[in-house]
Amino acid sequence: MTSDSAFNYFEILMLGMFAASWLVLEWQGKRLDRKREAEKASNTAHPDKH
Repeated sequence: MTSDSAFNYFEILMLGMFAASWLVLEWQGKRLDRKREAEKASNTAHPDKH
């Protein structure tokens, strides 16, 4: 396969998209973890609120 093969570019594009989606999922997970920790801290500070 030569370097100007369209399939090579497709593979690189798919790998880049996979890596980008993985990073987005990691970022969203960390954001949700921080949100959950903040809610937990808020609930322990004010147990009468729900």
